[in-house]
Amino acid sequence: MLKKLALFLTMMAVLTGCANLRPPVENGRLTPAPGQGLAIIALTAQSFSDETADLALHIAGAAGTSTSQMRLATDFIRAPGSTHNSTGRLLVLPLPAGHYMMTNATGSWRRDSSNGFFMRQFINVNIQQPFSIAAGEVVYLGQVHVNMNFRPDVTFSQNTERDFFDLQARSGVTDLSNIVIRPLNAAATVQ
Repeated sequence: MLKKLALFLTMMAVLTGCANLRPPVENGRLTPAPGQGLAIIALTAQSFSDETADLALHIAGAAGTSTSQMRLATDFIRAPGSTHNSTGRLLVLPLPAGHYMMTNATGSWRRDSSNGFFMRQFINVNIQQPFSIAAGEVVYLGQVHVNMNFRPDVTFSQNTERDFFDLQARSGVTDLSNIVIRPLNAAATVQ
């Protein structure tokens, strides 16, 4: 009986976690909870070994520190038409109103060594990009692309056509009129 109860509670936790991945949509619009805003970030990456690489984006601010993760082998942002999907994850982050700092990205990939053992190669890329969000606001901050190699770097851009298509296809967002486009500072590309 205890085993069945433990299995049931585990399954409920897993299902609850999966349900929380869907952004809050009402009447076809992204709708933040009272006192919160939504930050939309396209986190993309490339690595020497996409099959074994993972990446995390770290944000500090009014809600404390949060981390969003992706696996390069399985995560993608859906693109319209015959355009190839991008390796990455479209993040829709519910955040309390306030000021935030996208601090850094960390990640790793598996690397073969000369002695036949597998090792992990780790990266830490400093980002330091500030942004603010108001209560009730939905902000598209653009794309954060991390090159995961022996000289990692990050670039900022935007691809609203792809990212808004992904929101429509996966989350049922049909009304994009409340999304404010405020991309991160592309001039601040860092290495």
